[in-house]
Order: sequence, then structure tokens, then C-alpha cells
Amino acid sequence: MPIVYEIEGCRKVPAEGKCTVQVGRYQVLETIGTGANSRVVRGFDPMINRTVAIKLFSPALASGPGRDKFLTEARVVGQIAHTSIIALHDMGIEESTRTPYLVMEYVEGQSLERILEKGSVPFPRACAWTADIAVALSVAHRKGVIHGDVKPANILINQEGRVKLTDFGMARLASNDTKDTPLLGTPAYWCPEQILGKPQDSRSDIFSLGVILYEMITGTRPFKADSLQGMCSLIMSATPLPPSHSNPSLPAGLNDLVASCLTKDPAHRRHSAEDLADDLYPFARRKPATQTAVPAASSFRDRAAKLLRSA
Repeated sequence: MPIVYEIEGCRKVPAEGKCTVQVGRYQVLETIGTGANSRVVRGFDPMINRTVAIKLFSPALASGPGRDKFLTEARVVGQIAHTSIIALHDMGIEESTRTPYLVMEYVEGQSLERILEKGSVPFPRACAWTADIAVALSVAHRKGVIHGDVKPANILINQEGRVKLTDFGMARLASNDTKDTPLLGTPAYWCPEQILGKPQDSRSDIFSLGVILYEMITGTRPFKADSLQGMCSLIMSATPLPPSHSNPSLPAGLNDLVASCLTKDPAHRRHSAEDLADDLYPFARRKPATQTAVPAASSFRDRAAKLLRSA
């Protein structure tokens, strides 16, 4: 893979007769993702010989109140450790370009967003992934941190089929979240209190996770509209059809579980990500309705008939 030289926020460094691109001590190889306020590059740490993911932020976060916010949020992310959360290795500010950056675990795999482009996910697998994400969120919630942007693009599936939750860049200490906090995240996964500008807490992440689970097991989002206003209206007032309406093979109990995540009023919504995981794991161990013992029995009868015909 050729080195990319046009990555904003990085610097060129002459080395052994050629030019490399670096941020801090890290060599930059290529851009792997861009967002409204940041970009992610694949990099290499020469000190310990490993590939990393580096998130580059706006220079506005390199000084004044922005710098304090960046350092605070980076320290918050660094406190959250779980196998289903992308690990934070390092942080810093590239002084030559005034670019703040986070150095994170690099995951070989693809986003859940990319997987959902191909359709629904078998419900046992969807329940297992959702449960693992719920456990990861519960670790953050116990530290007073909400994610604030739980969506398929921020969920990575590695080569072993394990989930990794990323981008806690929008995470805020729950105690500091106020009605003045601006709308962040992706509209399709917003919760009602976020739209209303009310304080968010762990139940807000649970609503977003419920939207993702619904999408995984049905192949469609529970709230779909062509405009931001239409999307917000549906999230605030519409009751989605039970998932089994789109996927009749789903067990009935899954309808109630999803509904408990998508309740409009946080006071009546499922309040614990850990409890949600506990209820999801039994579904993760069940086989889809199409995978029953009937084919095996039919196969036995077929073999018996063949034996009789050959006798």
C-alpha cells in the first residue's frame, strides 16, 4: 500500500532517502474513514512494531477550551477497557500542524453498516452481537459515560466475527450533559430525549441499540423518512411494527425485548444495558426456526428408502 502524502494534519519527515508522513511518532499509511469533524488513518507505531488506527481532529481542539475538552474526553475514553471496545493506546497534539489525535487499536474487519447493506443478520448472531455491545456499554455507563452515537458505522466486526464498539469521541460524562448539549450523532439512531434537547443517560444508548437490533433482525430500520423533520417526527410518535411482522421466524419474546428498548419515555424504557445483555444471550444460543430436526429426519427416511430399493 503506497504512503499517502495529502493527509491534512500530518507532517512530512525525510527518512533514509525518502519522505514519510507522520503524526507524533506514528507513520501514516492511508486514510480509512472520514467524518464531519475528524478523519481516521491507518498508521504504524515503529517503537513497538504494530499497526494502529489514528483519529485526527480539528485544530480548533488544540488550544483554549477546545484543548481542555479534547484532553478530558480522551482521558475518559482511556478509562474504559473491555474486549468489545476499541482500545485507546495513546493521545497527543501534533504541534507542527496543531492537530489533536487519538491512537487506537486497529481492527481488521468491516463495519456493521457495511454488513447491513447486504440485508438482515441471522437473529442468534444479531442477539449475540447486540448483547456484547450492551455489556461494553454497561462498562462505560458504570463510569458515568454515555456513548452518544451508537450506530452501525461505529460497530466493527473483526475477522473472528467479534464486535468492537468504536468512536467514544462523542461520549460525555453523564453528569455534565445538559439540555443545552447540541444534537450529535446520526438521526436514524437518535432517541426522543435527544431530539427534545433533554439530558441523556444510559437509557439513551439503549434506545439507539434497540434501533440497531431491530435493523439487524428485520433488514429495515424501525424509523424511516426522507427528511430530518420526518425522521424526528417518527421517532417521537410512531410505534414500529413488531420485528416478527417482517421476520416471522423470530421468537415472540424478541418482540417484547425490542419494544422495551424503543419505549419513548426513558422512565419506562429498559434502564440497564447489563440486564439487556442477560436477556439477549439466551436468544443468541437458539437456532433460527428454519434450522430444525425435520431435514435430518427426512434424510434418514430417504436413506432407508434407498436401502429397500437396493435390496
